[in-house]
Amino acid sequence: MRVFVNRNIHNRPFCCMMESMIPIGKVLRGLRNQTGLSLRRLGKEIGISFNTLNAYERNAIHPTLETSYKMARYFDVPIEYFIFGDKATQAFRDAELLALFHEADALGKEDRSVIKSYIRKYLGTRKQLEDLFEEAQERPKVAVEKNPIKKRKKNLKKA
Repeated sequence: MRVFVNRNIHNRPFCCMMESMIPIGKVLRGLRNQTGLSLRRLGKEIGISFNTLNAYERNAIHPTLETSYKMARYFDVPIEYFIFGDKATQAFRDAELLALFHEADALGKEDRSVIKSYIRKYLGTRKQLEDLFEEAQERPKVAVEKNPIKKRKKNLKKA
């Protein structure tokens, strides 16, 4: 009698997780294209050969945790971005800023209040500057004479 053993039974949770994962090559290529980097340039910047990066983009091999960390730091994305793509950054795009917010959240109520007021002030000022810039762009441009002194001298000579 032959007994059938399903060896994939232990991989089911992992397989389910894999369905929501995005191939790292697609993510890496997208980040590289957004920044306009070649494989060679990126390789020089993070200390990985362009052949290895090319293999990552083709999903022929997968980067180590250390390499993923280097790439995440270079592109300023959380390391989870290489696994889940945009889904990893929907909640918070900037890992460093998130860490700072967690650190600030651990402070006392008064300190948190001061930090909130600084953030509100900064965002308000930034909004005002954007509004002023837009207003300046919408105004009609006034013609300015290139050299009004020469023009006056010319008119005086004619008279």
